[in-house]
Amino acid sequence: MTLPAPDAALGATRSAATPRAILAIAGAVALALLAPHVDFVPIWDGWAYAECAVDVAANRFALYFLRCYGHPAYAYSGLLGAAQLLDLGNPALLLAVNALILAATTVGFHRLMRRAFPGADHHTDIALVTAAFVLQPAFLASVVQPSLDLSVLAGTVWCTALLVERRWFWCAAAGTAMSFSKETGVLLYGVVLACYASWSFIRAPGTLATRMRALLPLAPTVAPFVLYGGYVLAFLIFRPGQSPVWAAGGGIPLGVRLITTRFDAGLASYLALLFVLDFAWLPSAWIAASAATGLSRRVRRRPARPIAGEDRAVTGFLVLAAAMTLIALTRVVTYSNVRYLIAGTALWLGVSYIALARLRLGPVIRRLVLGGYAALVATSAIRTVDPVSRSLWGTFPFGSHRMLDMTSITGECCGAGRDQLAYSLEFTKLHDLTDSVLTTLMRDTATAIVLPSQMRYHTIGRVDRATWRRTLRRDGAFDPLVMTGPMVLIRNPPPPSIIYIAVPNGKDSTSLAELSSRYDVGPERRFASGGYALSAYVMTARVSAPARTP
Repeated sequence: MTLPAPDAALGATRSAATPRAILAIAGAVALALLAPHVDFVPIWDGWAYAECAVDVAANRFALYFLRCYGHPAYAYSGLLGAAQLLDLGNPALLLAVNALILAATTVGFHRLMRRAFPGADHHTDIALVTAAFVLQPAFLASVVQPSLDLSVLAGTVWCTALLVERRWFWCAAAGTAMSFSKETGVLLYGVVLACYASWSFIRAPGTLATRMRALLPLAPTVAPFVLYGGYVLAFLIFRPGQSPVWAAGGGIPLGVRLITTRFDAGLASYLALLFVLDFAWLPSAWIAASAATGLSRRVRRRPARPIAGEDRAVTGFLVLAAAMTLIALTRVVTYSNVRYLIAGTALWLGVSYIALARLRLGPVIRRLVLGGYAALVATSAIRTVDPVSRSLWGTFPFGSHRMLDMTSITGECCGAGRDQLAYSLEFTKLHDLTDSVLTTLMRDTATAIVLPSQMRYHTIGRVDRATWRRTLRRDGAFDPLVMTGPMVLIRNPPPPSIIYIAVPNGKDSTSLAELSSRYDVGPERRFASGGYALSAYVMTARVSAPARTP
Protein backbone atom coordinates (compact mmCIF):
# COMPACT_ATOMS: atom_id res chain seq x y z
CA MET A 1 0.00 0.00 0.00
CA THR A 2 1.42 3.40 -1.01
CA LEU A 3 0.84 6.30 1.36
CA PRO A 4 0.19 9.76 -0.11
CA ALA A 5 2.98 12.26 0.09
CA PRO A 6 2.67 14.58 3.11
CA ASP A 7 2.21 17.66 0.93
CA ALA A 8 -0.51 15.96 -1.13
CA ALA A 9 -2.34 14.81 1.99
CA LEU A 10 -2.17 18.31 3.47
CA GLY A 11 -3.48 19.81 0.22
CA ALA A 12 -6.39 17.37 0.15
CA THR A 13 -7.26 18.19 3.75
CA ARG A 14 -7.22 21.91 3.02
CA SER A 15 -9.30 21.49 -0.14
CA ALA A 16 -11.90 19.58 1.84
CA ALA A 17 -11.85 22.06 4.74
CA THR A 18 -12.54 25.12 2.60
CA PRO A 19 -15.95 23.99 1.26
CA ARG A 20 -16.99 22.88 4.75
CA ALA A 21 -16.03 26.26 6.17
CA ILE A 22 -18.00 28.06 3.46
CA LEU A 23 -21.09 25.94 4.13
CA ALA A 24 -20.75 26.43 7.89
CA ILE A 25 -20.47 30.21 7.49
CA ALA A 26 -23.46 30.30 5.14
CA GLY A 27 -25.51 28.27 7.62
CA ALA A 28 -24.50 30.58 10.46
CA VAL A 29 -25.42 33.67 8.43
CA ALA A 30 -28.82 32.17 7.54
CA LEU A 31 -29.50 31.44 11.21
CA ALA A 32 -28.41 34.96 12.17
CA LEU A 33 -30.83 36.41 9.61
CA LEU A 34 -33.70 34.25 10.86
CA ALA A 35 -33.08 34.50 14.63
CA PRO A 36 -34.58 37.99 15.12
CA HIS A 37 -37.89 36.68 13.73
CA VAL A 38 -38.37 33.78 16.10
CA ASP A 39 -41.47 35.46 17.58
CA PHE A 40 -42.79 36.77 14.25
CA VAL A 41 -46.55 36.31 13.94
CA PRO A 42 -47.31 35.76 10.24
CA ILE A 43 -49.48 38.17 8.27
CA TRP A 44 -51.56 37.98 5.08
CA ASP A 45 -51.44 34.50 3.51
CA GLY A 46 -48.83 33.48 6.07
CA TRP A 47 -51.41 34.03 8.82
CA ALA A 48 -53.89 31.80 6.96
CA TYR A 49 -51.39 28.95 6.68
CA ALA A 50 -50.29 29.39 10.29
CA GLU A 51 -53.94 29.16 11.35
CA CYS A 52 -54.20 25.89 9.41
CA ALA A 53 -51.32 24.47 11.44
CA VAL A 54 -52.93 25.54 14.72
CA ASP A 55 -56.28 24.09 13.58
CA VAL A 56 -54.62 20.76 12.70
CA ALA A 57 -53.13 20.45 16.18
CA ALA A 58 -56.24 21.74 17.99
CA ASN A 59 -58.45 19.23 16.12
CA ARG A 60 -56.04 16.29 16.39
CA PHE A 61 -55.32 15.92 12.66
CA ALA A 62 -58.89 15.71 11.42
CA LEU A 63 -58.72 15.45 7.63
CA TYR A 64 -60.95 18.48 7.16
CA PHE A 65 -58.36 20.75 8.78
CA LEU A 66 -55.41 19.22 6.93
CA ARG A 67 -56.90 20.70 3.75
CA CYS A 68 -55.64 24.25 3.97
CA TYR A 69 -57.74 26.95 2.31
CA GLY A 70 -58.85 24.59 -0.43
CA HIS A 71 -55.39 23.16 -1.05
CA PRO A 72 -54.74 19.43 -0.49
CA ALA A 73 -51.89 20.41 1.82
CA TYR A 74 -51.97 17.28 3.94
CA ALA A 75 -48.19 16.77 4.12
CA TYR A 76 -47.14 20.34 4.87
CA SER A 77 -50.08 21.13 7.17
CA GLY A 78 -49.47 17.87 9.00
CA LEU A 79 -45.82 18.69 9.56
CA LEU A 80 -46.52 22.17 10.90
CA GLY A 81 -49.46 20.86 12.95
CA ALA A 82 -47.33 18.14 14.56
CA ALA A 83 -44.96 20.78 15.91
CA GLN A 84 -47.90 22.80 17.28
CA LEU A 85 -48.81 19.85 19.51
CA LEU A 86 -45.83 20.88 21.63
CA ASP A 87 -47.18 24.38 22.30
CA LEU A 88 -50.33 25.48 20.53
CA GLY A 89 -50.00 28.87 18.87
CA ASN A 90 -46.23 29.19 19.28
CA PRO A 91 -44.85 30.94 16.15
CA ALA A 92 -41.29 29.85 16.97
CA LEU A 93 -42.30 26.25 16.22
CA LEU A 94 -43.52 27.26 12.75
CA LEU A 95 -40.20 28.94 12.05
CA ALA A 96 -38.25 25.95 13.39
CA VAL A 97 -40.06 23.49 11.11
CA ASN A 98 -39.64 25.74 8.08
CA ALA A 99 -35.98 26.31 8.88
CA LEU A 100 -35.44 22.54 8.98
CA ILE A 101 -37.21 22.20 5.63
CA LEU A 102 -34.91 24.83 4.10
CA ALA A 103 -31.86 23.17 5.65
CA ALA A 104 -32.88 19.80 4.21
CA THR A 105 -33.49 21.43 0.84
CA THR A 106 -30.04 22.99 0.93
CA VAL A 107 -28.52 19.56 1.55
CA GLY A 108 -30.42 18.23 -1.46
CA PHE A 109 -29.24 21.13 -3.65
CA HIS A 110 -25.63 20.56 -2.60
CA ARG A 111 -25.91 16.84 -3.39
CA LEU A 112 -27.40 17.59 -6.79
CA MET A 113 -24.61 20.02 -7.68
CA ARG A 114 -21.92 17.62 -6.46
CA ARG A 115 -23.41 15.00 -8.78
CA ALA A 116 -23.32 17.45 -11.65
CA PHE A 117 -19.72 18.41 -10.91
CA PRO A 118 -18.03 15.54 -9.05
CA GLY A 119 -14.54 16.83 -9.84
CA ALA A 120 -12.56 18.05 -6.83
CA ASP A 121 -11.78 21.36 -8.55
CA HIS A 122 -15.46 22.31 -8.24
CA HIS A 123 -16.00 21.55 -4.55
CA THR A 124 -15.30 25.08 -3.34
CA ASP A 125 -17.42 26.56 -6.12
CA ILE A 126 -20.31 24.23 -5.27
CA ALA A 127 -20.08 25.32 -1.63
CA LEU A 128 -20.30 28.96 -2.73
CA VAL A 129 -23.30 28.43 -4.99
CA THR A 130 -24.95 26.46 -2.16
CA ALA A 131 -24.31 29.42 0.14
CA ALA A 132 -26.08 31.65 -2.39
CA PHE A 133 -28.92 29.12 -2.39
CA VAL A 134 -29.57 29.07 1.36
CA LEU A 135 -29.28 32.88 1.58
CA GLN A 136 -31.84 33.61 -1.15
CA PRO A 137 -34.10 36.35 0.31
CA ALA A 138 -37.33 34.74 -0.94
CA PHE A 139 -36.35 31.38 0.60
CA LEU A 140 -35.67 32.98 3.98
CA ALA A 141 -38.93 34.93 3.76
CA SER A 142 -40.79 31.64 3.23
CA VAL A 143 -39.26 30.33 6.45
CA VAL A 144 -40.67 33.11 8.63
CA GLN A 145 -43.88 33.44 6.59
CA PRO A 146 -45.44 29.94 6.30
CA SER A 147 -45.96 28.99 2.68
CA LEU A 148 -47.08 25.83 0.91
CA ASP A 149 -44.54 26.71 -1.78
CA LEU A 150 -41.65 25.99 0.59
CA SER A 151 -42.50 22.29 0.59
CA VAL A 152 -42.81 22.38 -3.21
CA LEU A 153 -39.32 23.88 -3.35
CA ALA A 154 -37.99 21.09 -1.13
CA GLY A 155 -39.70 18.36 -3.12
CA THR A 156 -38.53 19.72 -6.48
CA VAL A 157 -34.88 19.92 -5.43
CA TRP A 158 -34.87 16.52 -3.74
CA CYS A 159 -36.74 14.75 -6.55
CA THR A 160 -34.24 16.12 -9.05
CA ALA A 161 -31.33 14.94 -6.91
CA LEU A 162 -32.86 11.52 -6.16
CA LEU A 163 -33.59 10.86 -9.82
CA VAL A 164 -29.94 11.53 -10.61
CA GLU A 165 -28.97 9.13 -7.81
CA ARG A 166 -31.46 6.56 -9.14
CA ARG A 167 -33.20 6.29 -5.75
CA TRP A 168 -36.63 5.60 -7.15
CA PHE A 169 -38.56 4.82 -3.95
CA TRP A 170 -37.17 7.84 -2.10
CA CYS A 171 -38.04 9.99 -5.11
CA ALA A 172 -41.60 8.64 -4.99
CA ALA A 173 -41.79 9.53 -1.29
CA ALA A 174 -40.58 13.07 -1.91
CA GLY A 175 -42.94 13.39 -4.88
CA THR A 176 -45.88 12.29 -2.75
CA ALA A 177 -45.04 14.85 -0.07
CA MET A 178 -44.77 17.73 -2.54
CA SER A 179 -47.93 16.63 -4.38
CA PHE A 180 -49.89 16.65 -1.13
CA SER A 181 -48.64 20.10 -0.16
CA LYS A 182 -49.89 22.15 -3.09
CA GLU A 183 -51.25 21.59 -6.60
CA THR A 184 -48.04 23.05 -8.01
CA GLY A 185 -46.23 20.14 -6.38
CA VAL A 186 -47.86 17.42 -8.46
CA LEU A 187 -47.37 19.53 -11.59
CA LEU A 188 -43.66 20.07 -11.00
CA TYR A 189 -43.12 16.47 -9.96
CA GLY A 190 -44.60 15.41 -13.28
CA VAL A 191 -42.42 17.92 -15.13
CA VAL A 192 -39.16 16.80 -13.49
CA LEU A 193 -40.01 13.11 -13.89
CA ALA A 194 -40.95 13.57 -17.55
CA CYS A 195 -37.69 15.42 -18.17
CA TYR A 196 -35.68 12.62 -16.58
CA ALA A 197 -37.51 9.90 -18.52
CA SER A 198 -37.11 11.81 -21.80
CA TRP A 199 -33.44 12.55 -21.18
CA SER A 200 -32.74 8.93 -20.25
CA PHE A 201 -34.62 7.65 -23.29
CA ILE A 202 -32.73 9.95 -25.66
CA ARG A 203 -29.33 9.05 -24.23
CA ALA A 204 -29.93 5.29 -23.92
CA PRO A 205 -28.25 3.19 -26.64
CA GLY A 206 -29.94 0.44 -28.62
CA THR A 207 -33.30 -0.11 -30.26
CA LEU A 208 -36.59 1.50 -29.33
CA ALA A 209 -37.59 -1.60 -27.34
CA THR A 210 -34.30 -1.57 -25.48
CA ARG A 211 -34.74 2.08 -24.59
CA MET A 212 -38.25 1.49 -23.35
CA ARG A 213 -37.08 -1.37 -21.14
CA ALA A 214 -34.43 0.93 -19.69
CA LEU A 215 -37.26 3.05 -18.24
CA LEU A 216 -38.86 0.15 -16.35
CA PRO A 217 -36.90 0.83 -13.13
CA LEU A 218 -38.74 4.17 -12.96
CA ALA A 219 -42.02 2.34 -12.23
CA PRO A 220 -42.04 3.19 -8.46
CA THR A 221 -41.93 6.90 -9.29
CA VAL A 222 -45.46 6.67 -10.69
CA ALA A 223 -46.83 6.09 -7.18
CA PRO A 224 -47.50 9.81 -6.39
CA PHE A 225 -49.74 10.08 -9.46
CA VAL A 226 -51.67 6.96 -8.45
CA LEU A 227 -52.14 8.27 -4.92
CA TYR A 228 -53.12 11.73 -6.09
CA GLY A 229 -55.56 10.32 -8.61
CA GLY A 230 -57.07 8.12 -5.89
CA TYR A 231 -57.45 11.14 -3.64
CA VAL A 232 -59.20 13.15 -6.36
CA LEU A 233 -61.55 10.25 -7.15
CA ALA A 234 -62.39 9.66 -3.48
CA PHE A 235 -63.01 13.36 -2.94
CA LEU A 236 -65.37 13.55 -5.90
CA ILE A 237 -67.28 10.52 -4.60
CA PHE A 238 -67.55 11.48 -0.94
CA ARG A 239 -67.75 15.27 -1.35
CA PRO A 240 -69.79 15.78 -4.51
CA GLY A 241 -70.05 19.33 -5.71
CA GLN A 242 -66.77 20.36 -4.10
CA SER A 243 -63.47 20.77 -5.91
CA PRO A 244 -60.68 18.47 -4.66
CA VAL A 245 -58.08 21.05 -5.61
CA TRP A 246 -57.80 24.81 -5.41
CA ALA A 247 -58.73 26.62 -8.60
CA ALA A 248 -58.29 30.17 -9.81
CA GLY A 249 -58.18 32.05 -13.06
CA GLY A 250 -61.69 32.99 -14.03
CA GLY A 251 -62.88 29.47 -14.74
CA ILE A 252 -60.25 28.71 -17.41
CA PRO A 253 -59.33 24.99 -17.13
CA LEU A 254 -55.81 24.31 -15.85
CA GLY A 255 -54.94 22.24 -18.91
CA VAL A 256 -55.84 25.12 -21.21
CA ARG A 257 -53.79 27.57 -19.16
CA LEU A 258 -50.74 25.30 -19.25
CA ILE A 259 -50.65 25.29 -23.06
CA THR A 260 -51.57 28.94 -23.53
CA THR A 261 -48.85 31.58 -23.70
CA ARG A 262 -49.95 35.02 -22.56
CA PHE A 263 -47.69 37.96 -23.30
CA ASP A 264 -49.08 40.41 -20.77
CA ALA A 265 -48.12 42.34 -17.67
CA GLY A 266 -48.60 39.26 -15.47
CA LEU A 267 -46.06 37.25 -17.45
CA ALA A 268 -43.68 40.22 -17.50
CA SER A 269 -43.92 40.39 -13.70
CA TYR A 270 -43.18 36.68 -13.31
CA LEU A 271 -40.17 36.90 -15.63
CA ALA A 272 -38.87 39.87 -13.65
CA LEU A 273 -39.29 37.96 -10.38
CA LEU A 274 -37.30 35.06 -11.81
CA PHE A 275 -34.54 36.83 -13.69
CA VAL A 276 -34.14 40.27 -12.08
CA LEU A 277 -35.35 40.47 -8.46
CA ASP A 278 -32.73 40.72 -5.69
CA PHE A 279 -29.70 40.54 -7.98
CA ALA A 280 -31.09 37.58 -9.96
CA TRP A 281 -29.95 39.53 -13.02
CA LEU A 282 -26.37 38.51 -12.19
CA PRO A 283 -26.81 34.73 -12.69
CA SER A 284 -29.15 35.58 -15.57
CA ALA A 285 -26.24 37.46 -17.16
CA TRP A 286 -23.93 34.45 -16.74
CA ILE A 287 -26.47 32.21 -18.42
CA ALA A 288 -27.00 34.67 -21.27
CA ALA A 289 -23.24 35.06 -21.82
CA SER A 290 -22.68 31.31 -21.77
CA ALA A 291 -25.57 30.73 -24.18
CA ALA A 292 -24.21 33.40 -26.56
CA THR A 293 -20.75 31.83 -26.44
CA GLY A 294 -22.14 28.37 -27.11
CA LEU A 295 -24.26 29.64 -30.00
CA SER A 296 -21.26 31.40 -31.51
CA ARG A 297 -19.22 28.20 -31.41
CA ARG A 298 -22.04 26.27 -33.00
CA VAL A 299 -22.40 28.84 -35.80
CA ARG A 300 -18.67 28.58 -36.46
CA ARG A 301 -18.98 24.77 -36.40
CA ARG A 302 -16.64 24.42 -33.48
CA PRO A 303 -17.13 21.57 -31.01
CA ALA A 304 -18.39 22.21 -27.49
CA ARG A 305 -15.61 22.81 -25.02
CA PRO A 306 -15.78 20.18 -22.26
CA ILE A 307 -15.48 21.19 -18.61
CA ALA A 308 -13.12 19.12 -16.50
CA GLY A 309 -14.96 17.48 -13.62
CA GLU A 310 -18.43 17.84 -15.15
CA ASP A 311 -20.93 15.00 -15.57
CA ARG A 312 -22.55 16.00 -18.88
CA ALA A 313 -25.45 13.57 -18.40
CA VAL A 314 -26.44 15.24 -15.12
CA THR A 315 -25.93 18.83 -16.24
CA GLY A 316 -27.94 18.20 -19.41
CA PHE A 317 -30.82 16.82 -17.37
CA LEU A 318 -30.60 19.74 -14.91
CA VAL A 319 -30.78 22.31 -17.71
CA LEU A 320 -33.78 20.55 -19.26
CA ALA A 321 -35.59 20.20 -15.91
CA ALA A 322 -34.94 23.85 -14.99
CA ALA A 323 -36.17 25.16 -18.32
CA MET A 324 -39.34 23.07 -18.28
CA THR A 325 -40.01 23.95 -14.63
CA LEU A 326 -39.84 27.66 -15.44
CA ILE A 327 -42.15 27.19 -18.41
CA ALA A 328 -44.66 25.30 -16.24
CA LEU A 329 -44.56 27.90 -13.46
CA THR A 330 -45.16 30.81 -15.81
CA ARG A 331 -48.19 29.20 -17.45
CA VAL A 332 -50.50 29.96 -14.51
CA VAL A 333 -50.13 33.65 -13.65
CA THR A 334 -51.94 35.07 -10.62
CA TYR A 335 -50.43 37.48 -8.10
CA SER A 336 -46.80 38.61 -8.23
CA ASN A 337 -45.82 36.56 -5.17
CA VAL A 338 -42.22 35.45 -5.59
CA ARG A 339 -42.88 32.36 -3.45
CA TYR A 340 -44.87 30.88 -6.34
CA LEU A 341 -41.64 30.68 -8.33
CA ILE A 342 -38.99 29.63 -5.81
CA ALA A 343 -38.81 26.03 -7.08
CA GLY A 344 -37.82 27.39 -10.47
CA THR A 345 -35.34 29.79 -8.88
CA ALA A 346 -33.60 26.86 -7.19
CA LEU A 347 -33.03 24.85 -10.37
CA TRP A 348 -32.14 27.96 -12.36
CA LEU A 349 -29.45 28.77 -9.78
CA GLY A 350 -27.94 25.36 -10.50
CA VAL A 351 -27.99 26.14 -14.23
CA SER A 352 -26.26 29.45 -13.56
CA TYR A 353 -23.24 27.62 -12.15
CA ILE A 354 -23.10 25.40 -15.23
CA ALA A 355 -23.07 28.59 -17.32
CA LEU A 356 -20.40 30.21 -15.17
CA ALA A 357 -18.18 27.15 -15.41
CA ARG A 358 -18.51 27.11 -19.21
CA LEU A 359 -17.39 30.74 -19.45
CA ARG A 360 -13.91 29.43 -18.66
CA LEU A 361 -13.11 32.02 -16.02
CA GLY A 362 -10.14 31.27 -13.78
CA PRO A 363 -10.99 29.60 -10.47
CA VAL A 364 -10.10 32.71 -8.45
CA ILE A 365 -12.32 34.96 -10.58
CA ARG A 366 -15.12 32.40 -10.55
CA ARG A 367 -15.04 32.14 -6.77
CA LEU A 368 -14.96 35.90 -6.34
CA VAL A 369 -18.05 36.15 -8.55
CA LEU A 370 -19.89 33.45 -6.61
CA GLY A 371 -18.83 34.82 -3.22
CA GLY A 372 -19.84 38.34 -4.23
CA TYR A 373 -23.24 37.12 -5.39
CA ALA A 374 -23.79 35.23 -2.12
CA ALA A 375 -22.91 38.38 -0.16
CA LEU A 376 -25.30 40.48 -2.25
CA VAL A 377 -28.27 38.14 -1.76
CA ALA A 378 -27.54 37.96 1.98
CA THR A 379 -27.62 41.76 2.12
CA SER A 380 -30.81 41.80 0.04
CA ALA A 381 -32.49 39.60 2.65
CA ILE A 382 -32.59 42.55 5.04
CA ARG A 383 -32.43 45.62 2.77
CA THR A 384 -33.74 46.47 -0.69
CA VAL A 385 -30.39 47.45 -2.20
CA ASP A 386 -30.48 46.05 -5.74
CA PRO A 387 -30.40 49.14 -8.03
CA VAL A 388 -31.83 47.24 -11.01
CA SER A 389 -34.83 46.01 -9.01
CA ARG A 390 -35.40 49.47 -7.56
CA SER A 391 -35.37 50.96 -11.03
CA LEU A 392 -37.66 48.32 -12.54
CA TRP A 393 -40.37 48.20 -9.87
CA GLY A 394 -39.99 51.59 -8.28
CA THR A 395 -40.13 51.99 -4.51
CA PHE A 396 -42.27 53.35 -1.71
CA PRO A 397 -40.98 54.91 1.52
CA PHE A 398 -40.98 52.86 4.68
CA GLY A 399 -39.56 55.29 7.19
CA SER A 400 -36.08 56.24 5.97
CA HIS A 401 -35.85 53.01 3.95
CA ARG A 402 -37.53 52.10 0.70
CA MET A 403 -39.15 48.86 -0.42
CA LEU A 404 -40.15 47.73 -3.90
CA ASP A 405 -43.59 48.69 -5.22
CA MET A 406 -44.32 45.10 -6.21
CA THR A 407 -47.65 45.81 -7.91
CA SER A 408 -46.31 48.51 -10.21
CA ILE A 409 -45.77 46.24 -13.22
CA THR A 410 -49.25 44.69 -13.22
CA GLY A 411 -51.37 47.19 -11.30
CA GLU A 412 -52.78 44.26 -9.32
CA CYS A 413 -54.18 44.22 -5.78
CA CYS A 414 -53.24 45.46 -3.22
CA GLY A 415 -51.56 48.78 -2.61
CA ALA A 416 -47.81 48.40 -3.09
CA GLY A 417 -48.24 44.74 -2.20
CA ARG A 418 -49.16 42.41 0.63
CA ASP A 419 -47.74 38.90 0.13
CA GLN A 420 -45.91 40.36 -2.85
CA LEU A 421 -43.68 42.15 -0.31
CA ALA A 422 -42.35 38.85 1.05
CA TYR A 423 -39.48 39.04 -1.44
CA SER A 424 -37.11 39.45 1.53
CA LEU A 425 -37.25 39.62 5.31
CA GLU A 426 -37.84 43.37 5.24
CA PHE A 427 -41.63 42.97 5.27
CA THR A 428 -41.46 41.60 8.84
CA LYS A 429 -41.00 45.19 10.07
CA LEU A 430 -44.71 45.70 9.37
CA HIS A 431 -45.52 43.14 12.07
CA ASP A 432 -43.04 44.66 14.51
CA LEU A 433 -44.38 48.20 14.12
CA THR A 434 -48.02 47.11 14.14
CA ASP A 435 -47.34 45.41 17.47
CA SER A 436 -45.84 48.66 18.75
CA VAL A 437 -49.00 50.52 17.75
CA LEU A 438 -51.27 48.01 19.48
CA THR A 439 -49.27 47.81 22.70
CA THR A 440 -49.11 51.60 22.95
CA LEU A 441 -52.58 52.70 21.88
CA MET A 442 -55.01 49.82 22.40
CA ARG A 443 -56.58 49.58 25.82
CA ASP A 444 -59.95 47.83 25.33
CA THR A 445 -61.48 45.18 23.11
CA ALA A 446 -64.14 47.55 21.76
CA THR A 447 -61.70 49.79 19.93
CA ALA A 448 -61.75 49.15 16.18
CA ILE A 449 -58.59 49.01 14.09
CA VAL A 450 -58.81 50.78 10.75
CA LEU A 451 -56.46 50.36 7.81
CA PRO A 452 -56.21 51.87 4.32
CA SER A 453 -58.17 50.24 1.49
CA GLN A 454 -57.18 46.65 0.60
CA MET A 455 -54.95 46.35 3.68
CA ARG A 456 -57.37 44.55 6.00
CA TYR A 457 -56.67 40.94 4.92
CA HIS A 458 -55.05 39.14 7.88
CA THR A 459 -52.94 42.17 8.74
CA ILE A 460 -53.95 42.03 12.41
CA GLY A 461 -55.39 38.61 13.30
CA ARG A 462 -55.85 37.95 17.02
CA VAL A 463 -54.66 40.16 19.85
CA ASP A 464 -53.57 39.01 23.29
CA ARG A 465 -55.75 40.53 26.03
CA ALA A 466 -52.85 40.88 28.46
CA THR A 467 -50.06 42.19 26.24
CA TRP A 468 -52.08 43.75 23.38
CA ARG A 469 -49.75 42.05 20.91
CA ARG A 470 -50.68 40.03 17.84
CA THR A 471 -50.77 36.34 18.64
CA LEU A 472 -51.52 32.91 17.19
CA ARG A 473 -52.63 31.67 20.59
CA ARG A 474 -56.32 31.27 21.23
CA ASP A 475 -56.48 31.27 25.01
CA GLY A 476 -56.62 34.78 26.43
CA ALA A 477 -56.92 36.37 22.98
CA PHE A 478 -59.66 38.08 21.00
CA ASP A 479 -60.40 39.04 17.40
CA PRO A 480 -60.61 42.83 17.22
CA LEU A 481 -62.92 44.60 14.81
CA VAL A 482 -60.71 45.39 11.81
CA MET A 483 -62.04 47.57 9.01
CA THR A 484 -60.85 49.65 6.10
CA GLY A 485 -61.42 53.39 5.99
CA PRO A 486 -64.22 53.29 3.38
CA MET A 487 -66.16 50.67 5.39
CA VAL A 488 -66.06 52.81 8.52
CA LEU A 489 -67.67 55.65 6.63
CA ILE A 490 -70.81 53.63 5.87
CA ARG A 491 -71.10 51.82 9.21
CA ASN A 492 -74.07 52.88 11.34
CA PRO A 493 -73.55 53.45 14.18
CA PRO A 494 -69.84 54.14 13.76
CA PRO A 495 -67.32 52.51 16.14
CA PRO A 496 -67.00 54.93 19.06
CA SER A 497 -63.22 54.88 18.90
CA ILE A 498 -60.76 53.67 16.32
CA ILE A 499 -57.03 53.36 15.80
CA TYR A 500 -56.09 54.22 12.24
CA ILE A 501 -52.80 52.58 11.20
CA ALA A 502 -51.34 54.20 8.11
CA VAL A 503 -49.35 51.19 6.88
CA PRO A 504 -46.78 52.36 4.29
CA ASN A 505 -47.74 49.80 1.63
CA GLY A 506 -51.28 51.17 1.41
CA LYS A 507 -51.94 53.52 -1.49
CA ASP A 508 -55.22 54.94 -0.17
CA SER A 509 -54.40 58.56 0.64
CA THR A 510 -58.03 59.61 1.11
CA SER A 511 -59.13 57.47 4.05
CA LEU A 512 -57.56 59.60 6.74
CA ALA A 513 -59.00 62.84 5.37
CA GLU A 514 -62.45 61.32 4.87
CA LEU A 515 -62.51 59.83 8.37
CA SER A 516 -62.04 63.32 9.80
CA SER A 517 -65.59 64.09 8.65
CA ARG A 518 -66.94 61.66 11.25
CA TYR A 519 -64.18 61.53 13.83
CA ASP A 520 -62.09 63.85 15.94
CA VAL A 521 -58.57 62.95 14.87
CA GLY A 522 -55.89 62.82 17.53
CA PRO A 523 -52.29 63.85 16.91
CA GLU A 524 -50.10 61.73 14.66
CA ARG A 525 -48.23 59.06 16.62
CA ARG A 526 -45.01 58.00 14.91
CA PHE A 527 -43.66 54.51 15.58
CA ALA A 528 -40.13 53.75 14.43
CA SER A 529 -37.56 50.98 14.69
CA GLY A 530 -34.25 50.70 12.89
CA GLY A 531 -35.18 53.47 10.46
CA TYR A 532 -38.55 51.89 9.56
CA ALA A 533 -41.62 53.85 10.60
CA LEU A 534 -45.37 54.15 10.31
CA SER A 535 -47.95 56.53 11.70
CA ALA A 536 -51.10 55.86 13.70
CA TYR A 537 -53.99 58.05 14.87
CA VAL A 538 -56.51 57.61 17.68
CA MET A 539 -59.95 58.87 16.61
CA THR A 540 -63.15 59.45 18.55
CA ALA A 541 -66.55 59.48 16.83
CA ARG A 542 -68.57 62.66 16.85
CA VAL A 543 -71.97 61.91 18.34
CA SER A 544 -73.88 63.93 15.74
CA ALA A 545 -71.99 62.59 12.71
CA PRO A 546 -74.40 60.83 10.30
CA ALA A 547 -73.46 57.69 8.44
CA ARG A 548 -72.65 58.05 4.78
CA THR A 549 -75.03 56.37 2.37
CA PRO A 550 -73.24 53.60 0.46
